[in-house]
Amino acid sequence: MKLWARLRRGSRRIFTTRSLLFLASLAVLAGVIVTLTWSPPADPGVADEPARAERAIAERARAVTVISTSAASHAARIDGLAEVRPRWSSTLKSVVDGVLLEVSSELQPGARVSAGQVLAVVDPTAWQANLAEAENRLALAELNLLREQQEGVEARASWRESGLPGEPDSSLVLRAPQIDAAQGEVAAARAARDWATRQLEYTRIRAPFAGIVAARHVSRGESILPGEPIVEIVATHSFELALQVSPAQWRNLPEPVVGTVAELIEPEGAGRWRATVTRVGNSFDPTTRLRTLYLTVPDPLAGEVPLLPGAFVRVRISGRQVERTLELPESALTRSGHVWYVDGEDTLRRYAAAPLFTRPGRIYIPQPGPASSWRIVQYPLDSFMVGQTVRAVADGAGDTGKS
Repeated sequence: MKLWARLRRGSRRIFTTRSLLFLASLAVLAGVIVTLTWSPPADPGVADEPARAERAIAERARAVTVISTSAASHAARIDGLAEVRPRWSSTLKSVVDGVLLEVSSELQPGARVSAGQVLAVVDPTAWQANLAEAENRLALAELNLLREQQEGVEARASWRESGLPGEPDSSLVLRAPQIDAAQGEVAAARAARDWATRQLEYTRIRAPFAGIVAARHVSRGESILPGEPIVEIVATHSFELALQVSPAQWRNLPEPVVGTVAELIEPEGAGRWRATVTRVGNSFDPTTRLRTLYLTVPDPLAGEVPLLPGAFVRVRISGRQVERTLELPESALTRSGHVWYVDGEDTLRRYAAAPLFTRPGRIYIPQPGPASSWRIVQYPLDSFMVGQTVRAVADGAGDTGKS
């Protein structure tokens, strides 16, 4: 019995101790809650939580490579491709008929000929006979004229000796009509002689200008007829180019454009030449709806690298100064014709931009607004969204994970 009573007293003491510990813990917890609720934060790091959160968002935002640029005045440049064409070309045709006795050995496609060079000779025998006959006719007509003039002198002398007053009633008395007819015969005979001389000259077919043989249509020994083509020659003293320009390029041309010097560049870069704008097209091409500039290249074969007809060259013309434009890499312009930029709140914006003019690897566009500087996205993506928060990284500032 004493043992049982002793156990019961021990259990009561243990229960009482645990209850006190539990109540004390509740009191401490309540004090902590009250302290946190009513007391101001003592840790300064707690006040920086919003800024820390913003920094975390910024660190999670996509990094984009931007180019910082400002609007400036840039000299426009008009670039285009054009084909070099002969300014003058001629298809020589026979004026007389006959047999080709001679054909020049240089009368081959691609050969160069000089002005006045004899290219072919037609048998001149018949035309020499025509000339001889025409000269004889002229001599007889001149002889007849002399006779009529002499008879006219004698007729007037006889009229004066007759003592009759005034002039004869008929002009035939003094042989004036006969003299006029004789003079007409002389003029006709002289014209026939000149034409026979010209026909004889046409038996020798000459190059009208220095050029290149484009095609030959006859061979030695052939009989040819008047109007039959002999050879095609293209002039080499000057070539011409027709450059088509868009309305935007046209607005950037200097004033006046006629007389402007342009640079011609071979696509492979082997040759460079100078050309001058000689005239402008005053109508739109019905197919391309573009206007045309015509340029002339003097002495295209004279340089170290000759400019040959049929070549395609890049034409470069310096235009007028364009104010308030941005110079950007080609990569900044999307396929849809937009340029993306990062505004002052680090969000993406875009605007449609048609290049005013271009240079190799560069485009020039109007500034999107009145701001003095712009952060242009260098590598825009199709997944960009307007208003998207990004982390702008300047081009070349380390590994940015280019967008």
